[in-house]
Amino acid sequence: MMKNRELANSHVWEKWDWVFHAISYSVLILQSLLFLSNDLKYAATPALMSLSALLAFWYFPLMFRRDELWVIHPARTLAYQIIGWVIWGFLIASHPAALMLAAMFYPILFARMPIRWAIFSASIMTVGLLLNSFFSFDMDRSAIPTFIILGIMGLGTAIIIGSFINSLIMQSHERQRLIDELSQTRANLLKVEREAGILAERQRLAREIHDTLAQDFTSIIMHLTAARLNNSGTSYLQQAEQTAREGLEEARRIVWALRPEQLEHSTLVESIEGFAARWSAENGVSVNAAITGIARPLGPEKDAALLRVTQEAMNNIKKHARASRVDITLSYMPDLVALDIVDDGIGFEKGHHQGFGLKTMRERVEELRGALVIESQREKGTAIAISLPIQEDA
Repeated sequence: MMKNRELANSHVWEKWDWVFHAISYSVLILQSLLFLSNDLKYAATPALMSLSALLAFWYFPLMFRRDELWVIHPARTLAYQIIGWVIWGFLIASHPAALMLAAMFYPILFARMPIRWAIFSASIMTVGLLLNSFFSFDMDRSAIPTFIILGIMGLGTAIIIGSFINSLIMQSHERQRLIDELSQTRANLLKVEREAGILAERQRLAREIHDTLAQDFTSIIMHLTAARLNNSGTSYLQQAEQTAREGLEEARRIVWALRPEQLEHSTLVESIEGFAARWSAENGVSVNAAITGIARPLGPEKDAALLRVTQEAMNNIKKHARASRVDITLSYMPDLVALDIVDDGIGFEKGHHQGFGLKTMRERVEELRGALVIESQREKGTAIAISLPIQEDA
């Protein structure tokens, strides 16, 4: 698994390194076959085959640890290259077929060394190659200038192509560095956003507890104190009991909001229907929950958001609406899901629905790129409509 991941993250030229290695060993084998098929004038076949085998062994480490050894330490790379040049020089002095090994040595320089070191090394190697050829072969003096020109042209071509490839490699490395920095920045940003979201949720819960449970406890204490000081304190006790019940309901609502894991044991539809049934029994208000369309998973974030919005809306109805009936409709459509909560309560005037609970509902919906619309009129009830987009892969 780790090996596959490293291969996927490697650069394109690293994935194609095997082509250059195959070419190098192919020309090495080809020149060895030419040694066998020709009469050798200056050396015995076993000696040349031994040198070819030694060169194959010398090349083998170059197939590994590109950045860790060769690129980072160009001086060491050059020293290692010189060892290969010496072996190659003996082969050239024995048979001209060894000249084809230039296809092995030039790519190594530009693929394994920084560009300045590669150009310097290629220049030295070319000069050595020309001198070795002059002294090793019976060459007509009239052909020497042409041979030198060809060598210079070959060097220039190698430098141009090598520089182009090297620039692509360096540019790719720089882009990879920027991508890594961007990924790290995004990870840090996500961490900060997550921490900010946790802090905001804690602050929201703190405000809710302060505005509900803390006030209820204060009211209970006041009623119980009044009952203790008053001989006929039955009404105070009744008020304290009623406040305690309301506080218990608030506590249940807060605990419910903190436990989206309930959705792990039931679907969104089952959770909303169960909540509606419990809420109706506790508040004596008729609640009708209806589902239209084909229910399907929306993802944990959308499921949790719709459930919590339902809880918050029902809590507002309990506290403010004085409703006798509530209709909850969850509609599944091809590209979105809609949640409508309608009550027949006292309603409110336009612009008077900017409470903290409604603000929280709107924030939850907008975080998921959804929309929330509230319509209400005095003595005609309130309607809350929420819509969330459904992704195709949801």
